[in-house]
Amino acid sequence: AVFGILEANKVQDDIEVRTENGTYTLNFMRQQRIKKDQTKNYFSLSDFVLPKEAGKTDYIGAFAVTAGIGLDELVAKYVADNDDYNAIMAKALADRLAEAFAEYLHLKVRTDYWGYAPNEDLSLPDMLSVKYQGIRPAPGYPACPDHSEKHTLFQMLDVEKTIGVTLTESYAMYPAASVSGWFFAHPKSVYFGVGGITQEQFVDYAKRKNVTTDVLKKYVANSIIY
Repeated sequence: AVFGILEANKVQDDIEVRTENGTYTLNFMRQQRIKKDQTKNYFSLSDFVLPKEAGKTDYIGAFAVTAGIGLDELVAKYVADNDDYNAIMAKALADRLAEAFAEYLHLKVRTDYWGYAPNEDLSLPDMLSVKYQGIRPAPGYPACPDHSEKHTLFQMLDVEKTIGVTLTESYAMYPAASVSGWFFAHPKSVYFGVGGITQEQFVDYAKRKNVTTDVLKKYVANSIIY
């Protein structure tokens, strides 16, 4: 695994992250579908970090873990032996170990490395029900449906050099038994789905990412509702 607790501040719907190697921008989208309860918030992940105009430094965590190093060789051995069962089970076990590793790392970050919840004492069922403070969303999932944001995350942490995980052209991780994402510590941070975005936000998001709309459509086609 590799992870960092990094200086950060919100800039509009983005998050500016400052590291020893330079400054990076994480781009996020905001919920737009009309909610029946008009008092509810329309979330963006950037909401869980202090805005830059507040004049105070906040923080965000970033991480990548893998349990897939050497898996291809192991699976190839089982396949060569015509042992399809163990080939399938090896892949499934590696996936579960990667998810468990990410959960364990999040626990250590909350209680020790970042230490914003040092007295956390939850049962395993409560932990798996996400009753702790903070969230660990990942690029490509509902709160951030844009898989290409992994590119910035991997640059920030130098993931390929540090733990040997790479990104494909479509931003899938290799080995596949890997998990990456961010840690947010804000006590009111919650998981949510961005849902559909309108043309106005689509164009704005393309400008913030400094990509053409044609390129962006490849990243977020399922989120466009116009």
